[in-house]
Amino acid sequence: MPEKKEDLRAIRTKTHLSNALLTLINSGDYQFEAITINKICEEAMVHRTTFYKHFEDKYHLLSYCIESMQQRFNQFTPKERLCQPFMCMFQAWDRQLVLTIFECFQMSEPFRDDFGCRMNQLMVADLSELLQNNEVPMEIIAEIFGHAISGLALWWMRNEQRTPADKMDDYFQAVVNTSIFD
Repeated sequence: MPEKKEDLRAIRTKTHLSNALLTLINSGDYQFEAITINKICEEAMVHRTTFYKHFEDKYHLLSYCIESMQQRFNQFTPKERLCQPFMCMFQAWDRQLVLTIFECFQMSEPFRDDFGCRMNQLMVADLSELLQNNEVPMEIIAEIFGHAISGLALWWMRNEQRTPADKMDDYFQAVVNTSIFD
């Protein structure tokens, strides 16, 4: 049975809502917790009931925004994502959105679980593609890489990306053994 395509109106509405959320985040006027559904709807010129037809809450909308960001990130090869994660992030991600992700990561356990699971799945898939017959379980390697990347990314974002992405990749490679992919 063919996969049912999403209605164009629904796609347009989700795009308006996600753009509104990103506009509010990037304005610098609001922390994510202060952004209300009403503010998002006002910015998107969408009625509140329409919002709830598509999203459960603002965290669900944020996850939708992350999916499009992740699609850009997925355009890089697994080796690029694992060995040069900062160059890939710098080219694929919106800085304010990443800061918001980390803010939400600390405040919302369901969001943290969803985002963490998604990133772990990507990490395991990338590692599985690059590593064959490894003695260490893939889940352990994924945890190590994931925590190293997220910890350095948080430091990088909080320091306003003053360190160039290629230098961050050098730091990452000095801390984590990326030579296992050669």
